[in-house]
Amino acid sequence: MNQNSCLTPPSPARWALLAAAVALAGCDSRATGAAAPSAEVQARVEALAQRSKQRLSHVPAGGYWLGDPGPLMTEELKATGAVLGPEAQLTGNPPYTSDEDNKPPRWVTLDAYSIQQLKVTYGDFDVYVAANALPPHPPQGDEPRSNWLWRRARISDDTPAGVTWVQAQAYCAWLGKVTGLPFALPTEAQWEYAASNGRKTHYEPAPTDNGILEEGRNHPTYGQIKALNKNSGMLYPVGRFPPSKLKLHDMVGNGYEWTQDWYAPDTYQTLQQTHNPAGPASGVQKVQRGSPTNEDMIRGFVLTERTARLPEGETFQGAAVSYDDVSFRCVVNQPAPLPGTYVDGPGPVVHPLRDRPKP
Repeated sequence: MNQNSCLTPPSPARWALLAAAVALAGCDSRATGAAAPSAEVQARVEALAQRSKQRLSHVPAGGYWLGDPGPLMTEELKATGAVLGPEAQLTGNPPYTSDEDNKPPRWVTLDAYSIQQLKVTYGDFDVYVAANALPPHPPQGDEPRSNWLWRRARISDDTPAGVTWVQAQAYCAWLGKVTGLPFALPTEAQWEYAASNGRKTHYEPAPTDNGILEEGRNHPTYGQIKALNKNSGMLYPVGRFPPSKLKLHDMVGNGYEWTQDWYAPDTYQTLQQTHNPAGPASGVQKVQRGSPTNEDMIRGFVLTERTARLPEGETFQGAAVSYDDVSFRCVVNQPAPLPGTYVDGPGPVVHPLRDRPKP
């Protein structure tokens, strides 16, 4: 992923383009002069609003180490699998990842919020498109060629919706409007806090039901991916494998996810706002979290890896690029959980070898 020039603020013209794109994507039928949604569309909107409020996991307020925790891990912490607390110190031990932009680890605190258990799907996004009289998505027509690739990525209605950051931002804002709740894209810190179940230990490097990746059980094998995405090389349908301890599905391995934050390679080095951090005030690219579908077996603290992409779309060698591999989920920024949503804690630490269930 190209992550250069990330500290250069957009030009005034580019800011205007981005603002206009958000406004256009988020506008409703009354603003565009289109007819009001039909009774059928309104029923679909109400059904989407209802399930969006139900399929949430509540994340209690607390603190954790944002970034690669390897340099904080003592031999005792590794042996016991204890949770890293705010008193942890840099030890000089090696990191878990080779990336430079997720270091040094920083202790941050967050207010409580709730996060969607599933990525937003093409079926969900269809409702938003219909309600706002927007062009079909993925884009129609055969030019540029990326439109064809984007349509090919839609394996089914429950495949994660590949979208630009502008589209993801507008969808969450619209969902907030129709539900009356403060829906928004998660900040980078919120995404990682939820993915790590609000804590980090040596034995829980992955956002799964037991903190590790077990191919064929809580993470798909290469063969399972090919069967699920119909050998297309694209994302596969959501919710097919056990969720994390916070009941979150597909946090890694099924494409990237957008966050609110602007990207900068030195964000953690220069971080000043440690309570509800929101990243740099400006930038060129937006942070993505997660990992590609067809990546080889994922190792290490993959939930700490950062990538970035232009928010409104990009080109390669003069041709538009499809954003078919990056989807999103929304958060509700209010401290109290919604009735009926998942509010249990993350559960006990599980040693991946010692506590493995007997066959």
